[in-house]
Amino acid sequence: MKRLVPAIFAAILLVSACDTFKVGVFEDEMILPLEGSQEDSLFYKVSIQYASGGTLIPAMERINNTIVAQAFDLEDSDAANLEETAVQYRENLIDEYITENSGMIGKMPVLSWEDNIIGEFTGKYKGWRNYQINYYFYRGGAHGSSTCSQIVFDAKTGEPLTEDALFAEGYFENVAALMQAQAKADMEAENPDVLDLLELDLVVPNGNFSVGQSGVMWLFQPDDLLPHAFGPLCVTVSWDKLKPYLR
Repeated sequence: MKRLVPAIFAAILLVSACDTFKVGVFEDEMILPLEGSQEDSLFYKVSIQYASGGTLIPAMERINNTIVAQAFDLEDSDAANLEETAVQYRENLIDEYITENSGMIGKMPVLSWEDNIIGEFTGKYKGWRNYQINYYFYRGGAHGSSTCSQIVFDAKTGEPLTEDALFAEGYFENVAALMQAQAKADMEAENPDVLDLLELDLVVPNGNFSVGQSGVMWLFQPDDLLPHAFGPLCVTVSWDKLKPYLR
């Protein structure tokens, strides 16, 4: 079997001309044929933005450790080195692909796998910076699976913002009611035929949110609230409506 050499590189960007916050990009991609005579392959790509300057070093380290831990599903965020973690993840994926599929040549119609992890800063609002991680994987079957995770960082400290820190004690039921009302209104306006399929009682604060001028946006994965074909669902509640429940 021929193992292709992966391409790894990093670049440095500026978020905007008026913002001193700097962003680096780590990229690693590879196509690995299962066997030389077969078209089946492992398709792998990682593209992770990280903080590279323009803020205090402790804050930058907290941001980057959290990004790596969440992108690669690590329990210990303090031990998260981006390049080392990505390389280890790739090697483990290669071993898993070869182990599970090398004996299946001629027995299965599809032996190709795909694994993509994309992480990027998606904007800022007041003292917070939003980050989003998109993960897609395919292991055969009718379709692959995708998830999207959001992180809100305190721009000064690098600490991730939690719902418990954003909202006052006892917020859950009240904020859930606002989210459910908004989800119902959005669905009635955009796709009323699907409203009966929406599991409205599951539209509750789930920790997967971002912040912006329009308010707080919660993201739900495909299959969380609707059948997979409808994809993810976003629910945005305005700051005005949330104001009574904010800290």
